[in-house]
Amino acid sequence: MRELFDIIRANPWPFGAGLFVVILMIIAENFGRGIQGDGGAGDLPDLDGGGGCGDGGGG
Repeated sequence: MRELFDIIRANPWPFGAGLFVVILMIIAENFGRGIQGDGGAGDLPDLDGGGGCGDGGGG
């Protein structure tokens, strides 16, 4: 563990950049959920916009 901290202290840029990317992705995901809703509907939205099925004709 001490060796790991020595490596990070000697060259902190890769670790700092990785941490920045992770935080940025979390913020982007939360921002996207805020725009689209709470995300409870699943990954794929319902794009057909319709209710019933069939042609609705009779006769």
